[in-house]
Amino acid sequence: MQRTDGSLYIGERHGHTLDTYHVDQGDTNDCGPHVVTMAVNFWHGENRLDAPTVARTMNRLRLGAGLPPIVVRRIPHWATFPWGMADMLRLNGIPARWRLFSTEDYLHRALREDRLVMPIFGEPLRRYGWRWSGWSHVAILYGWDPDAEIYWFVDSAMPYAPSDYERALFLRRWRNMGRLLVETLP
Repeated sequence: MQRTDGSLYIGERHGHTLDTYHVDQGDTNDCGPHVVTMAVNFWHGENRLDAPTVARTMNRLRLGAGLPPIVVRRIPHWATFPWGMADMLRLNGIPARWRLFSTEDYLHRALREDRLVMPIFGEPLRRYGWRWSGWSHVAILYGWDPDAEIYWFVDSAMPYAPSDYERALFLRRWRNMGRLLVETLP
C-alpha cells in the first residue's frame, strides 16, 4: 500500500500487521523456513505453522510432478533454495514463485499491490584471508521509506520487527545474489 508521504508498506491482513507474526530464528541457519512460517501465518491470519517443524519438513526431499521428479528444498540445517520456499508456500495454499534478476521498481510495485516479496541478499564470495565466510539471507520486505532511503523488513535474524536496512547496502547485497526473490502472486 502507498501512504500519502510516498512510503510503501504491506497492509494489514485479517486485522493483523505482518510484524505480528515475526519469529526469531535464534542462532540457526533457518531463515528460509522461518520466512515461510511468517508468510504462511500472516497470509492465513493464524498461527498454522511453527518454524522448527517447517525446517524439518524442508530438510526432506519431496516427490514432485515435474522433471526432475524430486524437489530438493534445502541442504539440511544449512541453505534453503528459493524454489524450496516457493514450493512450501504453494503447499500451504499460497500462490508463489521465485525469480532472478528482479528490479527495485518491481519491489515497490509488489508493496503497492500488497504482495509478499522475500528478497535474497548477502555476500556469497566474502573471505577472510584464505577462509570463505560468505553468507546469504532472506527476509520479508515490509516497507520502503523514500525520504530516509530505508527498507523495512520482518527479519527472522532480528529479535524484533520490523528492522531497517539502508537502501544502498541492501541493493548491493541483493545484487550480489542476482536480485533473487521469492514472491506471492496476485
